[in-house]
Amino acid sequence: MTTPVSLTSTKMNLGRRQTEEWINDVILPRADALGRLRFCVCLPHPLLDLGSRLLEGTGISVGAQNAWFDSGAVTGEVSADLLAESGCTHVMVGHAERRRLFAEDDRLVGRKARAVALAGLVPVICVGEDRHLGPEETAAHIHQQTTTALHPVPTGSPAVVLYEPAWAIGAGRGADPGHAATVLDTLHRAASAHPGTRMIYGGAVVPGTYSSLRRLAPWDGVALGRAARDARMLDDVLGELLPPAAASHSDTDGSD
Repeated sequence: MTTPVSLTSTKMNLGRRQTEEWINDVILPRADALGRLRFCVCLPHPLLDLGSRLLEGTGISVGAQNAWFDSGAVTGEVSADLLAESGCTHVMVGHAERRRLFAEDDRLVGRKARAVALAGLVPVICVGEDRHLGPEETAAHIHQQTTTALHPVPTGSPAVVLYEPAWAIGAGRGADPGHAATVLDTLHRAASAHPGTRMIYGGAVVPGTYSSLRRLAPWDGVALGRAARDARMLDDVLGELLPPAAASHSDTDGSD
């Protein structure tokens, strides 16, 4: 089995001091295991320099939570080229919160994904339904989102599709594994022209989520929310994603 991939986004939950403490206390003691997962920490733009400095040489990469598809006179936005200069490797595009709060549609997400890929970065394309839907409705919705966003990305460019149903974000329970398996089949069909695209699940990921998903479908990994900020939860998730020896970390991990 290919080693899974994983990432987390801190959104706007942590300030500069809190971000530094979290990286030092929770992430760096587990750098060996997280590095094997090609773990990516997606931070707000003002914290990218901090993240790059603290994580340099660990195998853990730094990503941005958004990008604009162009450069020049666009006040308040950040281009993918500038993010590449800032040391990013990944950029999230089309997150459910941006679709809801800023009315971003699939075509705009596709333009952003293309710009990210052309800048030499990996677009993390977020897809997911806003509310509980039946299997056929979900499949149609996810297929539309994925094909529209992936179509502009140059063939052969690496990409990650993150399936994160909006109704599961911050909830106590994620998607049913059977529901998620149906979505994964849809994702593979939608990404047929982009071989090598990695498919990961996000939304209320806790210890046990990845194991349950993998019993029914070959997901490439998971995106973590609160589990990445809780040392004990993160240890449990790492134990699922990697063999025990690979998931081990220093005894001085600061989790006591």
